[in-house]
Amino acid sequence: MIPFLNRSSFAGIAVAVIALCLIPLFAGEYLLSVFIMTLFWIMLTAGLNLLGAMGYTSICHCAFYGIGGYISAILTLKMGFPFTLSLAAGTLGAGFVGLLIGYPAFRVRGHYFAIITLAFGLIIALIFSNWRQVTGGDRGLTGILSPIPSTEGYYYLTLGAALAVIWVTDRILRSSFGRQLVAIQEDEDLAQQMGIHTMRCKLIAFALGALLAGFAGGLMVHYVNFVHPDFFSFGYSFNVIMGMLMGGVGTTVGAILGGVISIWLPEALRFTFGLRYIVMGIVLILVMSFMPKGIVGTIAENLREKKRIRQ
Repeated sequence: MIPFLNRSSFAGIAVAVIALCLIPLFAGEYLLSVFIMTLFWIMLTAGLNLLGAMGYTSICHCAFYGIGGYISAILTLKMGFPFTLSLAAGTLGAGFVGLLIGYPAFRVRGHYFAIITLAFGLIIALIFSNWRQVTGGDRGLTGILSPIPSTEGYYYLTLGAALAVIWVTDRILRSSFGRQLVAIQEDEDLAQQMGIHTMRCKLIAFALGALLAGFAGGLMVHYVNFVHPDFFSFGYSFNVIMGMLMGGVGTTVGAILGGVISIWLPEALRFTFGLRYIVMGIVLILVMSFMPKGIVGTIAENLREKKRIRQ
C-alpha cells in the first residue's frame, strides 16, 4: 500500500492543490470542462479502486454512476428537490443498489463475479433506455439546473468533492479495513480462516464504490444539465477499469492517475479518429506487459527494491 498523506508528501500535495486551484485563471472554457470531467473520473476510479484492492473487478461500475445521475436528475426535474437533497438521494440510492447487487454477486468469485456484474450492467442500461416515462429513454432528460451557473464555480465545487473522495478512500485503504481487503486479495480462504468476515468486507467495499460512483454521477448531470443512457455505457466502465489497471490497483495515487488517464488519453488520441480505441488497447497491453502492477505500483516496487539493496 502506498501512503498518501504523510509528512514527506504533504508539501507536494499542498503545491498540487494550489496549482489545481489556479487552473481556472489560465484554462479556457473547453479545457476547464475537460478538467471537470477528469475530476468526475478520478472519483469513479477511486471508488472502483476499493474493489480492486481486494482483487475484484466490476464491469458495471458506470451503472452506479448512472443510477446516481438519474435519481438526482429525476428528483430535481420532476419533484423539485434542491440540489443537495437530490445529490444525496442519488448517492445513497446508488450505494443501496450496490449493496443489493453485491450480496448475490459475491457468492461467486473470479470471472463468475465479472459475468454477474456484466449482466447487471446490461439490465440497468436497458432500464435507462426503455423506461421512457421516468428516464426519458433515448431522448434523455434536459433542463437539469446547476447549483452554480459558472464553469469556474462548478470546477471548484467538483475539485472540493474530488479531494474529499480521495481523502476518504485513502483513509479506508490505510485502515485496518483496508488491510483486510488486501488480505482477501492475497488469499480469501486464508483470510476467512483468520477470522476476517470476507463477505461483509466485500459488501461494504462494493457498496462504498457504488456510493462514490453515484455521487460523481449526480455531480456530473448537474454540470452538463442533461442526462442520457449513452453517458453510462459499457465503454465507459471499461475506461474506468483501464485507468485503474494502468494507474495501479489498490493505491491512492494510482487511482488519481487512472482517472487522469481515462479522460486525457482518449482526448490526446482524438486525431486518430476511429483508431482511438485500438491505440488505447495497445497502450494498455504495453503498460500491463512491462508494468503489471500499474505505473504507480511498479514505480513504488522499484523504489522499495533500490532502498533494500542500499541497506
